[in-house]
Amino acid sequence: MPEFTASDGAALWFEEWGDPEAPAVVLLHGFTSDLRAWQPHVGPFSADYRVIAPDLRGHGRSAAPEELETYTMERYAADLAELLDHLGIDVCALAGMSFGGMIAAHFAVGHPDRIAALVLSDTSAAFDHADYDDRYREREKGIAESEEIVAKFGTAELGKRAAARIGDTFLAEGMRKRYARMSLDGYLGAARVRRKRPSLLPRLRERLTMPVLIAIGEDDPGHSASEVMARELPGARVVEFTGTGHGVPVLRPEPWGNSVLAFLADVEEGRPVAGSGTV
Repeated sequence: MPEFTASDGAALWFEEWGDPEAPAVVLLHGFTSDLRAWQPHVGPFSADYRVIAPDLRGHGRSAAPEELETYTMERYAADLAELLDHLGIDVCALAGMSFGGMIAAHFAVGHPDRIAALVLSDTSAAFDHADYDDRYREREKGIAESEEIVAKFGTAELGKRAAARIGDTFLAEGMRKRYARMSLDGYLGAARVRRKRPSLLPRLRERLTMPVLIAIGEDDPGHSASEVMARELPGARVVEFTGTGHGVPVLRPEPWGNSVLAFLADVEEGRPVAGSGTV
């Protein structure tokens, strides 16, 4: 069974694919999602890599502890460290999307020696900054309002309200199921971490010495936050995906996957990674 027990007793689910002797690539999904978000990437990535994708604490088939104060960014980073230890992985390439990117950045700052290459997609290194724009702040306002709905009525109610704004009945049903699967504690715990995480911006240049790829959707409301993060990493490769919103790995899986695989190939061959481009 692909499950292990974290040091605080929480049972955490993960899946893996590919050759166990190949270099490891770990994929961290976003808030309210689960490891199934990476399904389009399993085949292409596992052709050359050992691919590991966990359900983050409070998501999917992983445990969702009731004590909200136990949800911290340090605990999410510890979960990842313990998963790598459980699998006997000393060094990996790490990719995170949105909330998963926040965890990936936090882990990389704390454990740079364990990261051979880092992919930060649709994410930020701090909850707030003076240079974040109105689009970012409006999105965060909406997430805070959603948090209040969940606290009062539960995740299923939030799913119903979100689905009501979707015209396609198939997608609407998927949205309802997505939120209904998530526990109240898991939602509120992870939401708490998003808001209360420490700012990594002052430490990025010093700690993120490994090759870094930053992926940004052109139309992502969090675009300004990604830009602020990229500003602190002048040696990173920054790829903007045109006409794309939040969640590039899901919205444009093929170009995102190709960009990441090309980045990893450059890292393995020792080629320069710094630069920017659009896809």
